[in-house]
Amino acid sequence: MCENIDLVERKWVFEEIIEHVPPFKWLRPNLQVLAQLLLVETVGIFAFLYFQMPFNAVVFGSLAIVYTVIWSAGCLYVIPWLRRLRNPTNERELKVLSRYREHLLYNRQYELVGSVLAFAGVAIYLSIDTQILEGFLGTGFGNPLLFVLILVLSWDIAYRLWLSFLTTLLAARRSIGLARAARGRRGLEYTAYSEVHTLKRLDMMNLYWAATAVLLVPIASASPLLLLGIIGFLAGTVFLSAVSLMAMETVPWFPPDVESILYREKFAYVSVCNKKEPHTTPVIFGYDGKYLYFAVSIKSAKYRIIQNNEKIAVLVDMRDSRNVMNNRTILMRGKGLILGELSLFGVLRLFINGLWMIRVYSIFKRKYPKYTKYYKEQSENIPRAWQSKPFISRVLVRLEPEQVTYWREARPTQLRV
Repeated sequence: MCENIDLVERKWVFEEIIEHVPPFKWLRPNLQVLAQLLLVETVGIFAFLYFQMPFNAVVFGSLAIVYTVIWSAGCLYVIPWLRRLRNPTNERELKVLSRYREHLLYNRQYELVGSVLAFAGVAIYLSIDTQILEGFLGTGFGNPLLFVLILVLSWDIAYRLWLSFLTTLLAARRSIGLARAARGRRGLEYTAYSEVHTLKRLDMMNLYWAATAVLLVPIASASPLLLLGIIGFLAGTVFLSAVSLMAMETVPWFPPDVESILYREKFAYVSVCNKKEPHTTPVIFGYDGKYLYFAVSIKSAKYRIIQNNEKIAVLVDMRDSRNVMNNRTILMRGKGLILGELSLFGVLRLFINGLWMIRVYSIFKRKYPKYTKYYKEQSENIPRAWQSKPFISRVLVRLEPEQVTYWREARPTQLRV
């Protein structure tokens, strides 16, 4: 395993080349992307005018250049996210993430060998089927300078396509490995859920890179073989990204000791605060492996306060009446997101979180069968504040934790989020 300092200093080949080539090396990373677009596009337009190339040459060339630049823009986020990943407290999960970072940032053979093979395949194919270049270059076909420019652009595209596929493949393997390792957690071993979010963002960036490759479809349409290759790349990256995202959905956000309480205990205490004084009430709650949910009446003080101040705290404790030193408590502080409001933003949130809300409803129904049955049967005979009709009398609140503290035997542990 390489040292952390090596991971911080190690960069992709693309990054190192850009940082040593003027004028890019004098610019900030975000300006480097803009400079690439301006410089390469200027060279392409000059070649188009000087060699009197067909109009489709400037269109296809611009699409290829825009693809490489948009891809480069993604690196502004991916590399920092990779380097900022914090280590899990679970040893098996740590090995999975360490291997993932090393293969992407440290082992150059994964990056270079595939890129060279992809480029060689494209170069050989273009040298055999010269009709593609003839139609693209027109009267400029055969000019050595244009040939070099085509090779450079082909390398840029082949390198980015391969690296996009590699990152997606490694991400899928990472997510499956992380999901398997998470099943063996003990005590307070886990991967902080902010790191799980970061890994999901990396998966979404892989989808972003796949989407940018759609720009290459018009260029590849000149050859059935090239078009088949682009379609295969798109299908493969989308499939692997979907596998990775689904596997990450099975990774719990909290360690087993915390999850056992959130799943088993029946009551929680919700604290909210208005401008004058705090307000605390007991609630029943549901936990879906990621978020904690509780229902509030639209007539309640909690509902009105959360509308004005989304900062809330939820305490869940497990009491042992025979041994006070065996008490365990979880305090979660964060933002309360109201779901199910009949308003413009409420409908939008319902559209985004609709499937999750159905799942949460089933969790409440399984956890509190007598409660849900009673309030359903007596819905017309109890005060509106007690009624459990979704949207009409009650809405869900989802806690999005920012701080989590776990007490065991009166010893507090601040969990990383």
